[in-house]
Amino acid sequence: MVNCGFSLGKTRVSKANPARQVETENVFYTLAVLTLIVAMLGLGGAYAVGAWLDAAREEPANPALTATHLVTIGAQHYVVPAALMSDPIQRRDGFSDRLDMALALPLGAGGRLTMVDVTIMPRGRIRTSANLLDSVYLRQFANAQLQGPPGLVGKPLAGDAGTVGETVWYDPLSPTPFVAKCAVPVAMGGEQKTCIRTVQLSDRNTAVFAFEPSVLDNWRRFDETVESWLAGLRK
Repeated sequence: MVNCGFSLGKTRVSKANPARQVETENVFYTLAVLTLIVAMLGLGGAYAVGAWLDAAREEPANPALTATHLVTIGAQHYVVPAALMSDPIQRRDGFSDRLDMALALPLGAGGRLTMVDVTIMPRGRIRTSANLLDSVYLRQFANAQLQGPPGLVGKPLAGDAGTVGETVWYDPLSPTPFVAKCAVPVAMGGEQKTCIRTVQLSDRNTAVFAFEPSVLDNWRRFDETVESWLAGLRK
């Protein structure tokens, strides 16, 4: 679901308040994990795409990519085709602390398929985007407000150099809002997966999604589409 340059900007930690220091360290950990996930997915997504192209050309597929694996994250079992798994090391059965996949979902313009990278981890490893909105992003919002997909508010992040060019898009009317943070593409050219959204799934695991900014046009269908697709993998 690329290095998005997550940063806490001007967040200060009081030495006299250990609880607050622990909370801040947890936020740093969350943002660091998100950055690492995006970087790994950007490299690994080519494996899954290559597998689907092989099948489309009706060429003999790599046997390792035709297998199906039973992967357990937290208390949830997933039956996953190897071709969807971004990291070859994860192509095995058993318990795991993360599952990286590259999915083609109908979230592009006009419902076209677009690639979305997803990392599934046990609940509690990192904070959701909605949680970060209240605890981190609101403190870093610049005064400007950007126009974008109907129903979403775009607020650039101010502060240090680590947040330059980053914008948080969110639904201001929902008690459980859609929230995604998008960064400026590293290079010019076609669209890149520069948007990140972290959610708690219905199976109680946590998922981190990386996707192209154009997917925001279908933000109202995002969670429903993802849950519907993942339901087919759950056992």
